[in-house]
Amino acid sequence: MILALNIKNIALIDEAEIDFDDGLNILTGETGAGKSIVIDSMTLLLGGRANKDIIRNGAQKATVEGVFLVDSNTDVIHKILDEAGIEHEDDDTLIISRDITENGRNYCRVNGRIVPLSFLSKLGTYLVDILGQHEHQFLLDSSKHLSILDNFQDKNFFDLKGTLKDLLSEYNILNKRLKEFYSDDKEKMSKIDLLKYQINEIESAKIKKGEEENLLERRNILINSEKLFNSMNECYNLLYKGINDNASILDNLSVVLKNLDASHKIDRRLEKLREMIQSALYTLDDCSIQIRDYIENINFDANELNEIEKRLDILGNLKRKYGRTIEEIIRYKEEKNDELTKLLNAEEEIHKINKEKEEIMQKIKVISDEIHERRKNVADFLEKKISDVLSELNMPNTIFKVDIRKKDVANENGMDEVEFLISTNIGEPLKPLDKIASGGELSRIMLALKTILADFDGISTLIFDEVDTGISGKAAQSVAQKIALISRNRQVICVTHLPQITSMADAHFKISKDFDKDKTYIKIEKLDYEGKIKELSRIISGTVVTNTTYSHSKELIDLAENYKKSLI
Repeated sequence: MILALNIKNIALIDEAEIDFDDGLNILTGETGAGKSIVIDSMTLLLGGRANKDIIRNGAQKATVEGVFLVDSNTDVIHKILDEAGIEHEDDDTLIISRDITENGRNYCRVNGRIVPLSFLSKLGTYLVDILGQHEHQFLLDSSKHLSILDNFQDKNFFDLKGTLKDLLSEYNILNKRLKEFYSDDKEKMSKIDLLKYQINEIESAKIKKGEEENLLERRNILINSEKLFNSMNECYNLLYKGINDNASILDNLSVVLKNLDASHKIDRRLEKLREMIQSALYTLDDCSIQIRDYIENINFDANELNEIEKRLDILGNLKRKYGRTIEEIIRYKEEKNDELTKLLNAEEEIHKINKEKEEIMQKIKVISDEIHERRKNVADFLEKKISDVLSELNMPNTIFKVDIRKKDVANENGMDEVEFLISTNIGEPLKPLDKIASGGELSRIMLALKTILADFDGISTLIFDEVDTGISGKAAQSVAQKIALISRNRQVICVTHLPQITSMADAHFKISKDFDKDKTYIKIEKLDYEGKIKELSRIISGTVVTNTTYSHSKELIDLAENYKKSLI
């Protein structure tokens, strides 16, 4: 439930705070006083669409903040918060805020943590359900009836729909593959010729993994053969021959070894050092031999270099066409080989795909049948419940029917078409809602749907924004009593013009306009008992409140209090 709502710089509201109560919270005021702004602000808090035009003139941003008590759907809400890394309070309060700035940007926070706007929508689904004054028009669109019916299903039903969606996706992929086989023969032959050409071009090149790296390395050696010869020859001379009449490293190391041979006979501690020099001498002698052999094999071969360049050109051409690396080119060839094989064996492949399609379609039909049966079960339940509720709402002779028809083709919703039918008088045939239901009847049907759905979704706060459209007299009293009954088990916030509903208020908020110099402000006032009587008198009689109106208003409120006590 929502504990408090703070609104700042939204439309005509400078700043207002409402502390909501349990039970039935009524919002009243003159037409245009700003009641809808409060509901719109709540919608913003739950992820509704907004633009910078809602910002109060002269302000830089608009802000709405709400404090909620998570007293229903607790596990689901905690899971959503945990997945987003948002800590939930020990007392299960939840603080949601949203800023709308002049540049159109939105800044949303949950318990102080910045979140995307979509997160508010996801969270709001489990916190508040809003029934707007025009939402009953939704009922007139029969294409929406299936989704309304499915709202009364359980998780397993939606798991079935998820499986159905996956199967349809597989089926469509197979259809797409099959379509490729049924392209005209000329196009098919052209594709086969192209595939053969590409495969032959790659195979003719006889490419190997790592080949390009080896060629590049060999080309680099050939290009730098003279430099290699000079540097390695110098190494050989330094080690073995010596340079400019200077003794070689090996000659000088031989002298060192000779001196150590003589010295270690005097001092045996030099034995290890002598062995190290001797080992180094043998190693360097071996190195000089290897360097000499390397020099003898250095050979600049212009023909070899030319062949390498040609080979690299071939590889480069293949890379430009078929992949950035040799490995990618090889994978491309394998893929095209598979594609060519399928085209050359089209009959077999078509048979295989058709068989897969049949198997998947069989699964689709089985799941669609199960979805159909589940819908029928819920429809039977819904028909009875709605007829019962409508009877309570002064539509006693109403028959409500959920018409479910099976189609030949499945979609993500199965193979069903759903339409709500109604007969509001004895002897009248069932007809679509848009052919028979008045505005007041539609309001009561939507109210019935919402009250029944509330038992399914577990949402603890319901908002009714002028759902009394087209209702008066005895029907209005029935609606008032029904809303009061609903508010015994959950929090209800209701914007209304009807005195019957207003009299049922547990908490009554009066919304009015105020003027200060050249600006208009909206004032929200929580009424005491006397204030409730005066506001109800205004609703009944308009601007002039007589003693008779006052007495009648007081009587209505007292009768409403007695009725609510009878519900306990």
